[in-house]
Amino acid sequence: MDIIKVKTRLRRIRYMLRERGLKYTWNYLFLAATYNNDFIRDILLTKFYPHFVFYPRYIEVEITTRCNLKCAMCEHTYWNEKAIDMTFEQFKRVVDQFPKLSWIGTTGIGSSFLNKDYLKMLEYAKSKSIYIELFDPFHMLNENLINIIVKDALIDRLICSIDGATKETYEKIRVGAKFDRVIDNIRNMVETKRKYKISFPELSFHYIISRDNYFEVPQFVELVHHITGKDNIGIMFSHLLHSFDEIKHMVFEIPKDIREETIRKAKKYGIKLTWGKNAREKKQPIHKCTEWTMPFIFADGTVIPCCAGNEANRRDYQIKYRMGNIFEEPFEKIWNGKIKKLRDAIHEGKCPPPCVDCPGYEIPKTQAI
Repeated sequence: MDIIKVKTRLRRIRYMLRERGLKYTWNYLFLAATYNNDFIRDILLTKFYPHFVFYPRYIEVEITTRCNLKCAMCEHTYWNEKAIDMTFEQFKRVVDQFPKLSWIGTTGIGSSFLNKDYLKMLEYAKSKSIYIELFDPFHMLNENLINIIVKDALIDRLICSIDGATKETYEKIRVGAKFDRVIDNIRNMVETKRKYKISFPELSFHYIISRDNYFEVPQFVELVHHITGKDNIGIMFSHLLHSFDEIKHMVFEIPKDIREETIRKAKKYGIKLTWGKNAREKKQPIHKCTEWTMPFIFADGTVIPCCAGNEANRRDYQIKYRMGNIFEEPFEKIWNGKIKKLRDAIHEGKCPPPCVDCPGYEIPKTQAI
């Protein structure tokens, strides 16, 4: 048993109950049990499929496809598509179609804070006691915005996307962002939370391992400890999701010695580590996949089964094999139609077209039509 993970989870439950109440805490526990726990998911949604299939209680929504960075590993850098924003009314229409929604991720292939309606969207989701999560590079934040997010409790979990432990490495990868500004914003967030004596947003970190930064992975653990103290709930390391042509040269598996050193440092500082599904030493067979429980909705309303096909620089393919469009037909119809066929095929060990690029599970030769 990983004592650090147990202590982190118990601490989270304690301050969730104190600051957010029972409904928020239940939303977190439901997500942790039915989505983040492989053992429980395997029992409920694989062994007893389809008896425990439930209408989605957690979704991901792309707020915008606009971004002002040129990150070396991101598909957005190589796009020629016109950027679009989801409007507040469209966001509201999406959320209202999920009556038991308990969690929403607001990360897409774009920078959410560039959408002028984003704070209004957060307020609407908050009014429904939905647990809100965002992956963000922290380059768009400022003192005023941080104050609003913390004081008004608009986001429950903020995952800082940082792919380097030094200015040189970080700015080589996150082109357009400034390392010093990002670090200052994180420190400001920590200090603002202390000022208001609020535990939210919970801070965690995401580091995408590549040939350009793998050597700084252990150092990154030290950086997180240095700038947050104990005000973080962990670090997730993952490899590049996909190796499309423009980034093939960046693909790199973390060496065993560096991985072990990283684990040792995390234990030293009491930091919980998570390795993304594509960074696991062994992938699970596709019939164990239940990622379809968290559908992903593009800014234009396109519905795909999950986020795993993103960052393959194949958005045209994703749209071609989409499950539907939530602005053109009710999600319930999509859920009981194309998504049902997809999850049935996956349970049978087949690979539907939207899943051919999946980086998290073993892809079988048997294809579903």
